[in-house]
Amino acid sequence: MTGVRSIAVLGAGTMGAQIAAHFANAGVPALLLDLTADVARKGLERARTLKPDPFFVPDTAALVTAGGFDTDFERIASADWIVEAIIENLEAKQGLLERVERVRRHGTIVSSNTSGLSIAAIAEGCSPEFRRHWLGTHFFNPPRYLHLVELVPTTDTDPVVLQRVSSFCDHRLGKGVVVAKDTPDFIANRIGIYGVIRVLRALESGQYTIEEIDAMTGPVLGRPKSATFRTMDIVGIDVLAHVAGNLAERLPAEDGRREFALPPFVGKLIERGWIGDKAGQGFYKREKTAAGFEILTLDPATLTYRPRQGAKLPALDAVRSIEDVGERVKALFAGRDKVGEFLRRTLAPT
Repeated sequence: MTGVRSIAVLGAGTMGAQIAAHFANAGVPALLLDLTADVARKGLERARTLKPDPFFVPDTAALVTAGGFDTDFERIASADWIVEAIIENLEAKQGLLERVERVRRHGTIVSSNTSGLSIAAIAEGCSPEFRRHWLGTHFFNPPRYLHLVELVPTTDTDPVVLQRVSSFCDHRLGKGVVVAKDTPDFIANRIGIYGVIRVLRALESGQYTIEEIDAMTGPVLGRPKSATFRTMDIVGIDVLAHVAGNLAERLPAEDGRREFALPPFVGKLIERGWIGDKAGQGFYKREKTAAGFEILTLDPATLTYRPRQGAKLPALDAVRSIEDVGERVKALFAGRDKVGEFLRRTLAPT
């Protein structure tokens, strides 16, 4: 994709700030806007403290300029690509696009980082020209490190626009591109959320601890070491609930709508504000002690925290010498032990 000399990212939250950072990593100056310039600056500062770091090198952050919807919105007219990354609320996104259409140049690509709202519905009030240059670009958290990006065209999206965005994401951003249909939660989240809910129900049963489940769903399966619950803390338990709720609301009943209902204890975590890293606690909690820091783990039955424990699962130790992930998973599945039972219960249906 040629001609992308600058980008504007609307929304300086967890994803927006990191998307701006990754475009900066590719040498593309980014305008990062939020309600006010102060909010955007704080979002950028927060991103710079994240581990792993969203920037290749610290100096790259100089390519990101913070601004406010109230004072700098007209500056998006100079951007070659505008990415919407605000709250997952259809009406809010539609209202923002109304403002974008009044300011953007004709021919400018506009995309949404929504994790599952209808791309067509977000832009339904926009002009035909706007909709030809409109699509979903769903990055995954953290965008610098997770290879996948889902591109979601609508029936109005110009195929040339889709090809240009796909090429840029591949060659400049280093992404693995998957083109998805504009269906509830697209591909990855629809599969992933179903799998997560199966795991949450297994946790709710009381037969497994959080540490055991993370040990069984991390690198031993060829997945990141953040596994299940650490990943949910990074992404945000509130985001998980929103995505699952979106599926439960929008899926036809025959597509297993009831399968996307979250266990009640997840709602209680959200009510208490224990939504993950951005709140300082979720499934795990980092607590300051006299000796430094201690990692605590949630007990979902009592909604209290206890010291993190090791997972004593001999079956995992027995397969670590198997280098081929597929063969390793087969061996675990065949086991007549706690690990095999868990995988057959959660992974097989997924």
